[in-house]
Amino acid sequence: MKLNLPTLLCSLILLLCTCVSAQETKPPENASVSGRILDEQTPAEFTNILLLTASDSAVLKLELADESGRFSFINVPAADYFIRTTGIGYGEKNHPVFTLSPGQELSLPDYQISGSGTNLETIEVVARKPFLEQKAGMLVVNVDQSITGQGGTVIDMLRKVPGIVIAGNRIQMAGKSGLTILIDGRPTKYMDIQSLLRDMPADNIKSIEVISQPGAQYDAEGSGGVINLVLKKNSLLGTNGSVYVGGGYGERAKYRAGGQLSHRQGKLNLTGGASWNRRSWTDGLDLIRRFDDRTFVQSNRDFGIPDSYSLRGGADYDLTDRQRVGLNARYNWGQSPRSASNMTEIRSPETDELLESFITSAERTRPWTSLNLDAFYRIKLDTSGQEINFDASYNRFTRDGRVELKTVGADFPDRVNLEPSSADIVSAQVDYKKPLSQTLIFKAGAKASMAELDNELLARFSQAGEMVIDENLSNQFLYDENIKAAYTSIGWEKGDLSANFGLRFEDTQMEGYNVTLDSFNNRNFSQLFPSVSFNAPAFGPIGVSVAYSYRIERPSYYDLNPFVSYLDPLTFEKGNPFLRPELIHSGQFSLTYEKQPFFNLSYDYTSDVIADVTEQDSETGVAFQNTVNLDRYIRYGGSLFLPLDFIAKPISGYIGGMLFYNDYTSDYLGGQLDQDQWSFTGFFQVNAQLPGDWKGEVSGWYQGKGIEGIIRSEPLYGISAGVEKDFFDDRLNFILSGDGIVQKFFTGTIRYQEQNLDIRSIWEAPVVSVKLTYKFGNRFLKKNEGRRSSASEERGRLND
Repeated sequence: MKLNLPTLLCSLILLLCTCVSAQETKPPENASVSGRILDEQTPAEFTNILLLTASDSAVLKLELADESGRFSFINVPAADYFIRTTGIGYGEKNHPVFTLSPGQELSLPDYQISGSGTNLETIEVVARKPFLEQKAGMLVVNVDQSITGQGGTVIDMLRKVPGIVIAGNRIQMAGKSGLTILIDGRPTKYMDIQSLLRDMPADNIKSIEVISQPGAQYDAEGSGGVINLVLKKNSLLGTNGSVYVGGGYGERAKYRAGGQLSHRQGKLNLTGGASWNRRSWTDGLDLIRRFDDRTFVQSNRDFGIPDSYSLRGGADYDLTDRQRVGLNARYNWGQSPRSASNMTEIRSPETDELLESFITSAERTRPWTSLNLDAFYRIKLDTSGQEINFDASYNRFTRDGRVELKTVGADFPDRVNLEPSSADIVSAQVDYKKPLSQTLIFKAGAKASMAELDNELLARFSQAGEMVIDENLSNQFLYDENIKAAYTSIGWEKGDLSANFGLRFEDTQMEGYNVTLDSFNNRNFSQLFPSVSFNAPAFGPIGVSVAYSYRIERPSYYDLNPFVSYLDPLTFEKGNPFLRPELIHSGQFSLTYEKQPFFNLSYDYTSDVIADVTEQDSETGVAFQNTVNLDRYIRYGGSLFLPLDFIAKPISGYIGGMLFYNDYTSDYLGGQLDQDQWSFTGFFQVNAQLPGDWKGEVSGWYQGKGIEGIIRSEPLYGISAGVEKDFFDDRLNFILSGDGIVQKFFTGTIRYQEQNLDIRSIWEAPVVSVKLTYKFGNRFLKKNEGRRSSASEERGRLND
């Protein structure tokens, strides 16, 4: 089951070249013009370029020069025109008139401009991005603008995303699991994502993209939406960097330190960084399991003191004005020692008399490594916007786990499990874009990925004073997954009106091999995934959008892995190698206010929904967590966001809520599961300018009653706060924050068939953190390195 990546990519390139050739055989009705702006011999990057008609000096189009000083206008009617340039420090300058003939592709001579009498030697960009930005098809959460959460890990930062609630190991968006987590667009489903998110410092994250209706260019993966973690990069010119140190305390101390350095000059851009994080944590799980003749009361406390390290580096180089290549590498490694203690009491349900009790201790070590290599090549084929992007990546994740269980007070054998695992993922992708007209853009592409995973469980237990191999549990599980995909989309945009239609095809071949049992489990399927969206202005600052997508959620490798992992002798979890992927129809209607999220309604229909469930044996008292397919899940409701800027000028932020109806229906465990629940999620963030140039922030969330599969949950909530201040000409940044200052933990119940369970999950709260960051080197965009205009951020928004 090997994938021929070169053949697939070459076939796509031939197809794209054919499309290009076909397009270019049609003579364009309009013309195009391009040129370059220089300040002496230095590109005047991000200068405003205006195209005006010579007859009446009316502005026809507006562009910004790119990093090389180049600009272009396409689909321009034949006539006489002239170029006007303007920018901070340059003043305004009109350039000679020229004539465009029908179908002409005119290349203008280089235009020279120079600084005006009010030239600024340096320009510092001091504007602060909004915490929430509604862009095309996604909500961008600029978490580096948040004060709280900066002192923690990615798990802590995810709690800042409106609607996301993290309880124990479950990450939910408005009460729904099935979120697909990406890191810089790379999948994480083959990794131990919980450990990765728990160990990765929040300092690495620039923004979090919440993509509720992904288009055809995205993988079709993700039933609950896509969360893309965008890592920080540096785009300042010259040499610059920063170092930081931080610490915190909840139940145990936490430390971290790191730094980054970058150099950007001319065609070359180099970046590098390193970090260290010791993020202690505490989790708790309490269970009450009731039978007719016995009640099991179990209390588990899990403590971890992981050390994680990160090295990263990258290089981009401009081969020509139209071609760029790059290579980025990131290597993470660490130790994740954990100590857990479980107290089990067996009581009489009638008299509450203690019948039996025992204590189980578990020592876990999980040294792990993660290597990511990414290479890209970008080429602009012409000045009309036609371009091809090639991307390739290699990812490797390893973990060498060891678990020791010892029980005192009952006749259960001691256990030692060795759990080495590895995952190798190779992927390659090519994307093509062609503007067909001033309002129509054609896109196409293909992707191929190959994943090979190897997980082994060597289980031993004590017998007659010796550790012997447990033949019933020891196993080796190999998993291969090949995915081939191709997509095409047509986008139309005219003024504030836009529409997009996309179609993606994915062919998936999955093979799980149980080495010990010599058994194969194959899952092969092909599917078309359409997507469509429409955006239009409604009235005033109000905009409206409608979107639909068809998506898939494949079971994660760890859900497919059939190995048994013990919490204590009577409680364990295991995977299900027979899981099927779930398929989701998703529709959404949205209103925006000044392009910020305001109000939306959505409807999801999911078949073969993947859900975590519990099962138990009434005779032995053994209970375990498993993952199964339930027949159907329907979810509909909406969300409302309100900005707080209107209250008072020093106040900013947002307040919002989500209300969804959740309905599960399935044949399960010999009964008919039919559970439904309205669930409300509320959230807010308030930012204020305080005296003495201090900034303050208070944020909070509330999750009402919910349901997931057979588990019903009670309300939970949390509140965080922090302050921030810059010193020494804004080079030193100080942040003090408290997360989980007020905290209500997760409680849930299971009442299905013979199961009668109460669940309580807790985590470390509150946690107080402090962070100091010092920036050095060039923080400004100097004249001899090009200028950045005040409209550069708007240009970025237009291109998104």
